[in-house]
Amino acid sequence: MNDLTSRRPVVLLTDDGLLSEFWAFLRERLEQRLSPTCEIRYIDVRESDLAAVDWADIDAVALFGGDLTQDMIAAATRLKVVASETDTCGIEAMDALWDAGIPFVEGTPGWGQSVAECGLSLILCGLRRIPQWHHQVITGFRPWDYPYVQFCDDPRFANGTVAGKTVGIIGVGEIGGRIATWCATLGATVLAYDPFRSPQRFAEVSAEPVDLDRLVRDCEILVVAAPDTPSVTGVVDRDHVFALRQGALVVTITRAAAIDAAALRERVLADELAWAADVYDVEPLPEGDPLIGRHNVVHLPHIAGRTKDANIAVADIVADDILRVLAGEQPQHPLTPQRLHVRLGRTPAARHGKDGTGG
Repeated sequence: MNDLTSRRPVVLLTDDGLLSEFWAFLRERLEQRLSPTCEIRYIDVRESDLAAVDWADIDAVALFGGDLTQDMIAAATRLKVVASETDTCGIEAMDALWDAGIPFVEGTPGWGQSVAECGLSLILCGLRRIPQWHHQVITGFRPWDYPYVQFCDDPRFANGTVAGKTVGIIGVGEIGGRIATWCATLGATVLAYDPFRSPQRFAEVSAEPVDLDRLVRDCEILVVAAPDTPSVTGVVDRDHVFALRQGALVVTITRAAAIDAAALRERVLADELAWAADVYDVEPLPEGDPLIGRHNVVHLPHIAGRTKDANIAVADIVADDILRVLAGEQPQHPLTPQRLHVRLGRTPAARHGKDGTGG
């Protein structure tokens, strides 16, 4: 008889302060989803050592603090699944997990909707200078007299509607893919660069796959929606930034590592490009940074994913897949060797199974 039929499975929920201090909605949702059928054991790794856990009694781990070692995995004879939130490399002992046939579930896609919606709002704010107009109104200016009466945007930069524009997107994952679809729906021509995606993926998000040289040459709006991983760091280099047409709008969402920020700053400060940013090369922006207060820059303080909805979405992905695996089903959001290859730009070990859940 399966031992899970005669006992409540034990889920170890680890925390390094992330859940208790910053992602309270995520923890609350996880406990709400898992507690009806599972026993949840919470551990704050700042106060307790994971090595002291009775690993032989653990069926699943929701890892939001600390790391698992090979010794812990070897001792966890009941362990069926590990889940976390990561857009990079998972845990240090990924090979040990895969060798044991234990899937690693990631909740990272849960941030996608919140971040993508914020990215779309940055496009709209950059085109129409919405924050600048708002600031003028609330600080006492009376900006109802426009130079062109029926035209109130800045003609030096991409402006007006998304419809009719050519939008170039770097990365068509959970975030860039949504932005691509929405821009196409609004009437834009969407070009995209993502060497790790299939032709089917580009078709799904209504984007034309192109090489990077063509993308930066043709786009009026460039959206950088790639995570901070070795495979994408610096992919939009200085030459690409200087190939962007005069007045193009650059939107940075997710992370800024994919673009040469020094080159971008140079062109923005020279009034050659506009920039709408949730993420920067340096965070927080230092006091006195020359970008602050510029007419051609829209600022957000890295808040795109900071929503209750995103917290809940991450928790639901983690909870759903833990419950699936404990019920003998396959997870829907595993970090596989193939996906790790995309992030790190290296080939996964051949000994792992095709789906990353064992051979």
